[in-house]
Amino acid sequence: MSYESYRKLKIEGYYDHQLQSLLSSYNPNKPTVILLPGGMGSQLERTEYPVGREPNVINDVIWVDWGIFWPKRDARNLKIEVGRSEERDKDSHVVAAHGPLKFITQTPYQELGDHAYNEGWNYFVFGFDWRRPLSESATYFRDFIYKFQKEILAVHRKDPIPNLTVVCHSMGGLVCTYALADRSFSNLGFRGIVTIATPFYGTSTQQDRYFRGDEDLLNKIYGKADVIDITASLPGPYTLMFLPKETYKRDGRRLGLSRYPEYDPADNSDTDPYDPSMMSRWPQPVKDHKQFLSRARTELIRVAQPLQSNIASVYFNVRSSLDANTAVELLWAKDPATKPSPIAGIPGPGDGTVPAWAAWHAYTRPANRCELKQAKDHGLLLEHVEVLSVIDSIVKTRKLPTIKKRAARSPSVTNAKAVDRTIDSWVKKSKSKQAPPKELFEKPLQRAILSSLIAGKKPRMVRRRPKEP
Repeated sequence: MSYESYRKLKIEGYYDHQLQSLLSSYNPNKPTVILLPGGMGSQLERTEYPVGREPNVINDVIWVDWGIFWPKRDARNLKIEVGRSEERDKDSHVVAAHGPLKFITQTPYQELGDHAYNEGWNYFVFGFDWRRPLSESATYFRDFIYKFQKEILAVHRKDPIPNLTVVCHSMGGLVCTYALADRSFSNLGFRGIVTIATPFYGTSTQQDRYFRGDEDLLNKIYGKADVIDITASLPGPYTLMFLPKETYKRDGRRLGLSRYPEYDPADNSDTDPYDPSMMSRWPQPVKDHKQFLSRARTELIRVAQPLQSNIASVYFNVRSSLDANTAVELLWAKDPATKPSPIAGIPGPGDGTVPAWAAWHAYTRPANRCELKQAKDHGLLLEHVEVLSVIDSIVKTRKLPTIKKRAARSPSVTNAKAVDRTIDSWVKKSKSKQAPPKELFEKPLQRAILSSLIAGKKPRMVRRRPKEP
């Protein structure tokens, strides 16, 4: 059996095992809500051993637990090794997703889970391997839904799909929208599809990661060069950069754009990150994986195509425009040695990670678009009561609520400087095998770390927009 066949069997079996947990407590008289997390927002586990040794159970958490630090440094195991015909998980293990990312006691989706429990909904988090291509994650999601439908019909003689709402955070919306391009799948009769801060046309933070790594956490543990090397080896996140020029030419006006949003500040020439003519600008680890750029471009073009008519009426987009310091345009200098990165941003409205213009699908019905009044932090949106009220309304009424600006409970989060101090202390203590700092066990700090991992670091900002040619 080939490695890829073995990997597929392991992952399918793991999803089947997870499906049983949803089926075991399923109530046919209650709504069902399935969440697709954002990028980096799913927990990843791998097999105990490489291919060839059995039994070989998927139970070793690599994203994310205490093993992220010394001596294990599990994030190294996120790397995908590219061969002539296969893309293998490191050392020929198999990695699979299992629910939401959890850091010590917190997940980025705890509030939604608690709300679903209090309402008595059938609730499940479909974790997906955000390292892998959208097409792969969409296929596993589609298969999971078909199996869920089949099992419920067999036991309860009632189709569960008309009572199923799929909630998608960030990259999860790309996975779901890719799956919905399959007309037979979109024709199942979902009650609702809700995308929250989904970067249909890109995030402002991902491209910078290929030059800077993850300065808030991972660089401090693994070093910048290793983090960039790992990041460049993952095909999935390449779909989180600004839209291909082809999509802009068709939909730019619909998105409210007057020009292509990424360009060289020296001469104002457009710099499509998926254009092969831009290859010389990339660092070597990206050049070594240039095939991922081509694949990501194809996947994004599929995501951006007009919605299937049979899903349009129940397809909702939710966004925030409240962070006025979101990079809504990117400047990409030609000199790859520019420090710390050749990427800079022009500030504008968004959620700190996704520009507002990128978070509504160009073909969503205007009546199905929701502008948030309070929630503003990309990595914490699913923890905010305002977003929960939107989800609640769609689940119960199939309509968006009327949102008024009012006092709303926001999750408590530790400020960035305090997080930096704690992380630095943690790194130091870990190296010398001391106990972690006590602040690490505070929920607000854990939320802040999770939010920074999912949201990414804002690029360097410039205040003056270059003159248009």
